[in-house]
Amino acid sequence: MVSARRMTALAERVGDPRARARLMVLAAFCRAHASRLLARLAALGRGPLPVPSEDIDVSADLALELRREGAFARTAASRYESTAEMARQHADLSSAWVCELNRTEEQDRSRELLSLAEGVLPPVGLEDSAAAAPADS
Repeated sequence: MVSARRMTALAERVGDPRARARLMVLAAFCRAHASRLLARLAALGRGPLPVPSEDIDVSADLALELRREGAFARTAASRYESTAEMARQHADLSSAWVCELNRTEEQDRSRELLSLAEGVLPPVGLEDSAAAAPADS
C-alpha cells in the first residue's frame, strides 16, 4: 500500500495529464498486488499484515522520486521471482501464480517509472500544473 500511496502522491505533482493518468494506473496496480497477497495469506490462514502509516514523505525532486520508486519496483520484481520459485518448490501453485503476476507487473512498473524519470513522458513540476487544469467558468 505504501507504493500505491507514493504513486498517488507523485501523480498529484505531475502536470502532464498522460503521465498523471499513468501514475494513477500504476497506483491501482499496486493496490491490486496488495489485494492478491492478502487473499493468498487469508487462504493460507495467515494475516492480517501491519497497516503502514498514512503519511508518505515525497521529495521535492520528482525525477529522483520516480527513479527511487522504479528501483524499488525492480527489487520487488526480483523478490516476487524468488518467492514464486519457492512456492513452486512447495507445490503451492496458486501462490506461485500470484507472485509471477505481481513480478511481471512490477517489472512493467519499473520500466515505466524510469521512463518517466528520463523524460519519455515528461513530468511537469507543480508550478506548471495550473496550465494543465481547466479554467473556471
